[in-house]
Amino acid sequence: MSKISQTSFPVDEPVQLLPVRVAKPWGQEIWYSGIEARGESEVLTRSGRLKLSEYLKCDPAAICDNHEIVLLKLLDPDPSPVIGDLYFEVHEEKREVYVVTAIDRDAWPDGRGRIRIGMNQELRQSFGNDATFRAAYLQAVEDYERVRRAIDDGERGLDPQEAAKRAAMEAFTAVKTLEVGEVVVVPTWVPHSLQHGVRVIEFQTATYERYIISFAQRVLTQDHWDSAHAVERMSLEPVPALEFEAVAKGIERIASFEDFGVWRATVERGVRLAMPPDVPYAICMPLDGAMAVGALQLTPEQACLVPTAGLKTTHITAHATTRCLIAAPGL
Repeated sequence: MSKISQTSFPVDEPVQLLPVRVAKPWGQEIWYSGIEARGESEVLTRSGRLKLSEYLKCDPAAICDNHEIVLLKLLDPDPSPVIGDLYFEVHEEKREVYVVTAIDRDAWPDGRGRIRIGMNQELRQSFGNDATFRAAYLQAVEDYERVRRAIDDGERGLDPQEAAKRAAMEAFTAVKTLEVGEVVVVPTWVPHSLQHGVRVIEFQTATYERYIISFAQRVLTQDHWDSAHAVERMSLEPVPALEFEAVAKGIERIASFEDFGVWRATVERGVRLAMPPDVPYAICMPLDGAMAVGALQLTPEQACLVPTAGLKTTHITAHATTRCLIAAPGL
């Protein structure tokens, strides 16, 4: 047993991750395993609620084998065009994987959402070389930024210029259509921006770093864009089509990064799915039905952490066929 603030609980059983909502200019993020000044998730043990950081301090070896916790969150953009479009940005260290869970039909009547990811390869080829392409794109971004900042500072009558310069800038980028259940993997230095009305589960490296290339609203978290730095370093190569690795019957690896991986597993009725071996812990979330992780019952958009000490004794079961996500370092 471990104790903190006079609370006791076994450290070998799964705990539910209780999310915290974080407002964003484009909508909200819902963090299940976040520990930041802006907000911190909690866990629900049999003895009550604890901040995630307090829970991890109870027994780091038994809970996470002294590893950092992968960040699980939902991205929930506003359904309004432009307002609900995320930053167009790149990451130097952070790796991300999205799984689409819902698409707002008011925003996308055909049920197919969008993500802006990578660069327009046809336009790229029309330039003499990549250096010229980068320079032209950066010029378009800086032209747009000047209008954007003037609007943010209160100047009126600039909306037609804003729309035209935004369209000119966005012509350099590529857009991918998305359907519910689709997976998007975002490696480092790949520019990307989830679009309005597309709700996704996201697993990511537990670090807060990004370089903002552009944003169609006022940026509240910093006083500058990182356009020149990001455009010089961003990848121009086409984003490769995903090929998932079959791990076992009903299990596929949908992401494999240096610091974590993600499985998508189908749990049939009457089957006990064991936790992956040789990982320090596991984070689990059902996608489209109810399931039990050990004795813990979960429904979609609920999640849990299976600690190190409980990996060998915890199984996932379901009353009906259910798909789920499992993430862990080294998976």
